Amino acid sequence: MTPGTFLVDESFKFKDGKTGKKIFTILNNGVLGSYIVVKTTSKADRYGIQYGCQIMDRFPNFYFVKGSCFLHDNTWVQLDDFFEFEAAELDQKIIHNAIHRIGVLNTSQTLELLICASHSDDASKIQEDEIKKTIASIKNQSTT
Repeated sequence: MTPGTFLVDESFKFKDGKTGKKIFTILNNGVLGSYIVVKTTSKADRYGIQYGCQIMDRFPNFYFVKGSCFLHDNTWVQLDDFFEFEAAELDQKIIHNAIHRIGVLNTSQTLELLICASHSDDASKIQEDEIKKTIASIKNQSTT
């Protein structure tokens, strides 16, 4: 799976134990055995409305304006809470239609999002390093 892929899980398990529908995005390629993911929201109550990286906000995020990509609503990628999913398990959920792909960002938007995410204080050092390796890999692919 490629970085910048957006997925929807109809039975996502939140930290408080509740389950519900959640859209999230992949921030790495899963080569090391896990995917780094972040959730999204379309609720604007705690976010600004300027397109792009809002890493210095109280709740760091990346904002996609409706129409700027395949997303049907204004969408904030929440960069204050990073998750890791075992790659094989997530791939199986997609194969068995438990989680669905809804789209993939173009290369430019993926790089914008990843660069922003790499500056989040909420990513672990390991996650930050993996995101930076992903950025370098994408840049190398686009120059060859």
